[in-house]
Amino acid sequence: MPRGTDSRRLAAGLPAVDLPAAACTLVLAAAVAAAVAVAMVRLTQPDPPRIASVRLGELTARFALDVAGDGSSEETAAAEARRWATALEQALQAVAKRHDAVLLPARAVAVGALDLTPEVEAALARSLAPTEAKTAAAPAGVRP
Repeated sequence: MPRGTDSRRLAAGLPAVDLPAAACTLVLAAAVAAAVAVAMVRLTQPDPPRIASVRLGELTARFALDVAGDGSSEETAAAEARRWATALEQALQAVAKRHDAVLLPARAVAVGALDLTPEVEAALARSLAPTEAKTAAAPAGVRP
């Protein structure tokens, strides 16, 4: 009689079962199923957004100095500030979407985040350019 078979199973007309081989087969099947499940989860989940920083204080300070040195009336300065804030919000959203990133103020990030300030400045300049007579190369918040 083959090793590992049960004589009672054979006497009853049932096939002989090699228990060590069956256990190995079961463990192998479970390992393959687990590997497939992990692979499916990893492949179907989107990558998490990255963290990037923007020097908002620097952008705001430049704009404030520009408006303060302009000599315009308080109403004009307030309207310009609203327009600039709207353009900044649009620029931040566009850059965040383009990089699939969460943008944080640079002071909120200790180290290691990509600095997207130059790209935000460029987007801000493009956003403000149609309503101002300035070149696209001018830094954000600075009038020519």
